[in-house]
Amino acid sequence: MGTGIEEKDTGDKDVKKIKGNRLLYDNKKNKTIAGRRPWKPRSRPYSVQIGDRNCDVLISDESGKININKITDDTKDNFVKFLTFCKLDILTAETITDSLLDWLDKDDLHHINGAEKDYYSSLPDPYEPKNGSFESIEEMALVKGVTPHIFEMIREHLTIYGAGKINVNFASREVFSSVPMFTSEIAEAIIQFRKKWGSVKRIDSLKDLLSQFGIVGKDYQKILNYLTISDSNYMTIHAIASSDKIKNSYKIVIQKSLDNCKVIAAYP
Repeated sequence: MGTGIEEKDTGDKDVKKIKGNRLLYDNKKNKTIAGRRPWKPRSRPYSVQIGDRNCDVLISDESGKININKITDDTKDNFVKFLTFCKLDILTAETITDSLLDWLDKDDLHHINGAEKDYYSSLPDPYEPKNGSFESIEEMALVKGVTPHIFEMIREHLTIYGAGKINVNFASREVFSSVPMFTSEIAEAIIQFRKKWGSVKRIDSLKDLLSQFGIVGKDYQKILNYLTISDSNYMTIHAIASSDKIKNSYKIVIQKSLDNCKVIAAYP
């Protein structure tokens, strides 16, 4: 039984060996390197072995998700577009979106398909709407129209952290569907670009890519209001550890700063 941590697939062909999470030799730099090799958000998991257990660790940036606290009357059509992409019918999508806006706002006035205190107080197990920002994604399950099945279907694409712009380097096809003027073909082109080059490192690369689909000039400038290539300070770390007999999954959300990281949410 091993006791150290050995990375099995670094994703870097220039790295010869990693042991104890320390990089021993790098062909590219032609020298031994001391110290820890940092893990960063990426689309594929890191694979490590801890004792006799294999562990896949996926690190994703929360900026690749839709921030439900940033949805407004001006952008609600984008969320409806996302929900219909997730196979919800238009009435259900509009009900959830309007009810979400009612959950966020501080008044008791209904959006057309929304819900306020009178609706929630009439339920068999009554409760009051938040009338404020979501403090956890789980609160979304309390919003009118969000069934347990719908919540499980959309939760991985939602966040309550960050500035609200969608990071093209981490967004899923579902999240891309919420961007105005974006089609499935555009989303697929960006995903294939990431697979080939790792990430979109320059905004000009995004400009060139979108121009192939006719998004230029004022349309391109409008798109930039919704997209970013900059990482946020919030990351999700999802670890799945397995052996011959058992399998465990752990997920945490961390807030990072220059000198430390703070766990702000944890899920079994």
